[in-house]
Amino acid sequence: MTAGFMDAFRVERATIKSTPKRTRTPLTVRVARVLARRLPSWAALRTLLLSLAGFGMLTAAAWTLHMAAGLAVGGISLLILESLSGGERR
Repeated sequence: MTAGFMDAFRVERATIKSTPKRTRTPLTVRVARVLARRLPSWAALRTLLLSLAGFGMLTAAAWTLHMAAGLAVGGISLLILESLSGGERR
């Protein structure tokens, strides 16, 4: 009875050792792949950041001249950003 158990145990162990292990993909690699698919390209992100910063600086400069000028430039900046972002007309 013990010999049968030991033989079955050895056979099962040999079967487990002979099957190749699955290689696991590190979590950081998985996250990088998901972000690469989801995030916009660097050129698009750079354009967005530079446009927002530029319009923000123009608005701040106009605001220092006069409050009405700052509000006007801010409104114009928002309208230009809306047209650049490709907003749909209704």
